[in-house]
Amino acid sequence: MQSKSKKNLVALIVSALFIALSTVLSELIPSISLPFGGSITVLSMVPVCLIGIIFGTKWGLISCTAYGVIQLMFGLGNLAYATGFAAVVAIILFDYVVAYAVLGLTGVFKGVIKNKIVACVLGVVLACLLRYLCHFITGVTVWREIADLWEAIWFSITYNGTYMIPEIITTPIGVAVIVKTGIIEKAIGKIVGQSI
Repeated sequence: MQSKSKKNLVALIVSALFIALSTVLSELIPSISLPFGGSITVLSMVPVCLIGIIFGTKWGLISCTAYGVIQLMFGLGNLAYATGFAAVVAIILFDYVVAYAVLGLTGVFKGVIKNKIVACVLGVVLACLLRYLCHFITGVTVWREIADLWEAIWFSITYNGTYMIPEIITTPIGVAVIVKTGIIEKAIGKIVGQSI
């Protein structure tokens, strides 16, 4: 097997395992769930965030989009909060598909910022903030249909902030600890036979 195809196979396998691990951490480990969707989890975004850092933005975006579709399957009940077609589309795209796809951007600063830990943490913070923005857009779209614009904006900022702010704080810490140890990249490098 050629080195590039071996790397791709390893990336595919590791990405699938990280998606599965994130799903388990999100859906099967007890967390604090909010009444209209969203929850504070035990570092559930860390594994999928690592995909973009280890394998790059392309792998990250594809893998995290797949993870978003899986999350959508678990969260189909949240479509009940939609009061119109625009709200249904917003929930599907901005609460799930796009909201999780942006987590694949975690590696954007790798190679741009010399300090690897700083690059990873900034990438994760950026990705988490983009996810928060996606949920904000959905919240305004959904609640705008039953409240005035400023109430919808305020509700979306505060409601989505109750679970996203803890995730924005804990996820970069979890990623930093794992990246600092280097254990995952070392293990993958040994499998592939070279440095990642």
